[in-house]
Amino acid sequence: MPVYNTQAATAYAPPKGYPMGAATDTTGFAGRTITFNSNEIYSLQGQFFAKTFTSSGQSGNVTGDNPQIPPRYLQNYDHDPLAGLTDADFDKVSPPMISENISGADIIAWYANKNSFIFSKTNGKAKNLSYYIETSPSDDTIAKAVTQQSGITPTSPEYAAAINLFNSKKDKTSSLAGFPNMKNNGITSFNDATQNVIDVSDYYANFTSTNYSNSKAKGDTTKYNDAIKNADLNTNKLVKAGDSSAHVIQLTINMNAQSKDQGVVFADIDGNVPHFEDATAISINLVNFNVKTMKMPFIVLNYKHFSNDSSGISFNFNNGTWMTCNAYPPASDGSSINYKLDGNSKGTLFTGQNSNGADKPATDLLTQNLTPIDPTGKKPEKVKSVFNTSSHIINNFNTENGKIFIGNPKSSLYGSVLAPSADVDINADQGILYGSIITGQNIIGNLNVPGDMAYQSIFNASDDFGDDSIQDFLKNPDSVNSTHPTIKSISLPGYTSIDTGSGTTHYIPQVEPYNFHFSLNNITAELPEHTVQTSKKSFDTTINVDTKSTPAKTEKYYLWYSFNNGPWEKYVQDGTTELTSSKLGITGNVADKLAKTYSTKHSKYKYDEVAYTNSATYDKASDPNQVIGYHLFHKNRISYLVTSTTDTDTHSKYNDKTINELLGGASGTILSASDLAEINPDYTPISYNLHVIGDLLVSYPKIFNFGNFTAGTSVATPKLTATGLLTVDNPFGLKWDLAVGTKDTDNPKNPFFIPDQLGWFEKRQTSPLGNSTITYGNASNLTTIKSKDTIFDLNSSIFGSDTTSIINNNYYSAQIALNLQTNKITHPGNFKDNVTWSITSPKIPVDPSQE
Repeated sequence: MPVYNTQAATAYAPPKGYPMGAATDTTGFAGRTITFNSNEIYSLQGQFFAKTFTSSGQSGNVTGDNPQIPPRYLQNYDHDPLAGLTDADFDKVSPPMISENISGADIIAWYANKNSFIFSKTNGKAKNLSYYIETSPSDDTIAKAVTQQSGITPTSPEYAAAINLFNSKKDKTSSLAGFPNMKNNGITSFNDATQNVIDVSDYYANFTSTNYSNSKAKGDTTKYNDAIKNADLNTNKLVKAGDSSAHVIQLTINMNAQSKDQGVVFADIDGNVPHFEDATAISINLVNFNVKTMKMPFIVLNYKHFSNDSSGISFNFNNGTWMTCNAYPPASDGSSINYKLDGNSKGTLFTGQNSNGADKPATDLLTQNLTPIDPTGKKPEKVKSVFNTSSHIINNFNTENGKIFIGNPKSSLYGSVLAPSADVDINADQGILYGSIITGQNIIGNLNVPGDMAYQSIFNASDDFGDDSIQDFLKNPDSVNSTHPTIKSISLPGYTSIDTGSGTTHYIPQVEPYNFHFSLNNITAELPEHTVQTSKKSFDTTINVDTKSTPAKTEKYYLWYSFNNGPWEKYVQDGTTELTSSKLGITGNVADKLAKTYSTKHSKYKYDEVAYTNSATYDKASDPNQVIGYHLFHKNRISYLVTSTTDTDTHSKYNDKTINELLGGASGTILSASDLAEINPDYTPISYNLHVIGDLLVSYPKIFNFGNFTAGTSVATPKLTATGLLTVDNPFGLKWDLAVGTKDTDNPKNPFFIPDQLGWFEKRQTSPLGNSTITYGNASNLTTIKSKDTIFDLNSSIFGSDTTSIINNNYYSAQIALNLQTNKITHPGNFKDNVTWSITSPKIPVDPSQE
C-alpha cells in the first residue's frame, strides 16, 4: 500500500548535493536584482547570481590605492586570501558572478578592472576567474563607465581598450544551463530562478505546520531527527530577556548524547503568535552538547505570518535586536543532564537551568575562536566558531512578502536568509550577515563580504547536510529514529495511508453489500484534517511500526488504542499483548473488534452512533431520477500508540510510574498527545477521525408522463397512468418525512387540480442491509390529492409504529403509479404541474466542528 510522506504534498525536493537548490554555495542569489552600494563596499568575494547586477553610489576610486575610498575591483582572492582556497577549488568558484545583465557605472568599471576576477597569483602571474553575463551593456556604456569620460567616442584609442578589458574575462559558456547548479536544478533561464527559490523555501517550510488560535498554537512547532531528544520552542510561553520587557524567540535543543548522527531541527516561528511578532531577540540553546566531540546540528527556522509595518518591513533585525547561540554541556561522565528546556516558570531567558544543581555555564558558539569543522577528526580544517554555527542555520521567511531588513550595528543575524517573496535590505557595514542571502526578489545594500565569510559561513559549508542519517530523515521526517518503537503510519485498504504529518483527508472506495438504484454514498464533503470517510465500519487496518529490532535482538512492543480521546486500552492479538510485527494487521470490523469492548468499559467515550450532519443537503439531477437527502455520518476519533515492553523510565509528575503503568492503570488514566510528549517525545500517538457515512437519500422520478388522451374516449380509457421508481436509502434507520407539494397557481382547467382526480398507488419492496433477498408487498392506495399545495406526504411511520414499520428499514424501494381520472377532463390542452419534493428528519445534530 502506498504510504503518504509529509513531503509528498510538495512535488519539489532539492536534488542530492543541492540543499539550497540552484542557490547552493552562493553568497547572494536573487531572482531579480542585486544592488551593490559602491560607496560602502570595501570587499566583495563569494558567488553571486541575479537577473541583474547594478550599483548605486559613485566610489571615484579607480585604482583602489586610497584605503579611505572603497576599491573599484571585486573577486580578488590574492588580495583577500582569507577564504583559504586552493587550486582544487577553482572550478567551484568560477564564475563567481552570473547575471543576465549588469548596469551602473561602478559595477561595469569593477568588471573591467584588471585587479578584478583574480583567483591567485604565482610569481606575479595571475590565474583569472571569469564572469558570466548573458547580455552585455552597449559598447558606449562600457567605455564611458571604464574611462569615466562621458564624451568618449569610438574613434578614441581608450574606447576599444575599455571594451577589450571588459570582455577579457567574460565566461564562454554558451548558456545558463551549462553550469552544474543550474542544470541539476532545472534552471534554463533567469526567469526560472524565483520559482526555484519558492520551491526550496516551501520544501523546508512543510516540515513544520502550526495553526494559531485562542492564544495557543497547535501542530508541529518543532521536528527533529534521532540525534536530538527534544526541542522546546516557546510558542505558547512568554519569555523575556532579563528585567526588560523585550520578548524573545527561544529555541532550546536537547541533544541525544548516545547518537552518533548529526542533528537537524525544524522550528515553526509563527508571527501570529504575539510575542513572536514583536520579539526583538532570538536565543538558540544547545543542551547536553559537547563542543569538543559533537557536530553542530542543522537548524531551520521557519518564519511565517509576520505583518508588514508602515515602511513595508515584515522582519526588522535592527534597533537593539540580538541573536545568541549557546551550548550547555552534558555531565562530566557524558550522561545527559536534566535541563529545564523552557527556562523556568517565571518566563525568563534560559541560562542553563537544570534539575541537577546550579545553572551550567554557557559556551558562546558565535565567537571568532577557531573550531574544528568536524570534531570527530575526519576533516582537519578549522574555521571561526561563528562561521561554523552560521553555516548550520537557515532563516526561512516562507510567507513574508514585504522587506527583510538586516542592519543591527551591535549584533548580526546569524545563518542564511531564504526569502522567496521578500526583498532583503542589508546594511553590512554595521551588522554583518553571517551566511547567504537567497531571495526570489531583490537584494539591496552594503554587501561587504570578505573571503572567509563568503565560503565558510554559507549554509552547509561543511557538506554534512548530505549525510545519510539526515537525508533518510528528510525523506521520512515522521519516522524519527527514536530510541523507542514508533508508529510510522496507518494503512487502510484502497487509499493512501495516514501518518502524523499528512494533514490530509482520505476516502475508502465504496463496495456496498447491495445495489442501490441510486446512491450518493461516494460523494465526499469537505472534511477536517486527518479524516477518513467510508460507508462501511468494516475494513482492515495495518499499523506500520518501526520496532527498533535488529538482527541481534527482537524488540517487543505494546499497541494501545483509544476512542474519542478517552483512556488507553492494550490491544490483544492471538492471545498476547507483546507484539513484534512491523506490519500489525487488525482485520475486519474495527467497530466490532475494538469499539464494542472499549464502549462497555468506557461508556463516556464509547463509539458514537449519533448521526451527525455537516448541514449539507443533496439536490442532484441524474436522468431519469432526481435525488434529495442529507449527508450523515457517525463521527469518532481513533488513536493508536506503541510503547516498548521494557520501558522502565518513571515520571515524577505521575507518581513515579512507568508509561505502561500509566496507560494501563485501572483508573483509566487519560494521557493526551501533549502529556505523552512531556513524558517522552518518542511517544507520539497517531490519530484520525473516522466518518462512517450513512446518507439519507431519496431518489424519485423527475417527470411523470401521462401520455395523450383523446376526448370522448373516457369509457375505453377511464384513466391515464404514469409510473416511476422511488427509492429511500436510510442506513442509520432514522425517522423521516417525504412531502410532495406544488406552488403552481390555481388553474381550474388543469385536471390535476380537480379533487380526487389524481390517485397515488405504490408497490413496495424492501431489502434489509446486507440481504439481497427482495420482499414484495401488496399494492395499496396511499392517498389522493389533499389540497392545492400539498399533493402527497409519506413518512417513516405510515405503515405502523416506528419500530415495526417496514419503511424504516435500511433500504426501501417502491414502483409507484399515478392514476389520472379522465372523465373530468373537459378542456383540451397540454397540462403540467410543477411539484416540489422535500425530505426532513427531526433532530439531526450538526457536527460541532463544522458549525
